[in-house]
Amino acid sequence: MIRNGSMFLSMSLVFLLGAGRQALACSSCGSGGADPVVLNPYENHKLYLGLSQQAGFRDIDKNGEHRRGYGPERKQTLDLAWAERLSSQAFVSAVATFGRNVRGSDSEMQNGDLALNARWNLMQANIAEPWIPQVQLLVSHRFAVGRSMYDQKRDYALDVFGAGYDETYVGADLWYGMNTLMFGGSVIFGLPQAVDTEAGRIQPGAMQRWIGTVGGLVREDVKLIGGVIHEQRGGFEYKGEKQPDSDRLSHDAFLTFETLFIEGSNYRLTLNRRGVLGRNRNAVHAHGFTLAWMRAL
Repeated sequence: MIRNGSMFLSMSLVFLLGAGRQALACSSCGSGGADPVVLNPYENHKLYLGLSQQAGFRDIDKNGEHRRGYGPERKQTLDLAWAERLSSQAFVSAVATFGRNVRGSDSEMQNGDLALNARWNLMQANIAEPWIPQVQLLVSHRFAVGRSMYDQKRDYALDVFGAGYDETYVGADLWYGMNTLMFGGSVIFGLPQAVDTEAGRIQPGAMQRWIGTVGGLVREDVKLIGGVIHEQRGGFEYKGEKQPDSDRLSHDAFLTFETLFIEGSNYRLTLNRRGVLGRNRNAVHAHGFTLAWMRAL
């Protein structure tokens, strides 16, 4: 009797852990449009290592016409992140970025920007009521520590690895993860800070990003999700004057495979295409992938 009771308790715990992992995914997870590392229930610390490459660059002008890419032909990025739980409903993460830009036989390697992120569960999904969504509030800040287009020294922007300005992000994430078909959406607003350059003071425009995601389990420990990202940024000001035709509009698509193992390491493969859907303006067309390794400690 005791042995049967212990077995039942162990099986119940495994089931709840698996269901929790499924639920605490998010619509922005694995999209490339938000913080890359997320803590699942019963995880207190997690290490993340992600390697990505973007290629096939073509510039998209203010009229939506594709032009030959001016910058690097390939961009390779290594993201190192750490997540730490603060409470049962909140965790924080830090992300450091290192990049390599390649054009022809020439290349450059430097560090990119840093980011601090936080997520709070405002509403937790419930397996007994699968149509109650998980709702998360997210806050993030990017620190402009990488060389940017404002202080580049090499041709073709080979030494550009950062945005050039600090930016604070706030948003919300809605996720229905307790059904066979998982889906959700998130919205993120970016509030950039002005930056002083040798040419004068520049104020980037505010950003809004919308992410829609749908997917499901292809097996009990592998999730497949796909979605679209709509991003729009207002035009920038130069020396206090609004610059015409400087706003940006981009529509991207992504597809992500992610393992959901309860113990040991997990893996995520994300394929993405930038500037491929609908109307795009002052944006970039490219394709790429991110291969990530994650382990709870």
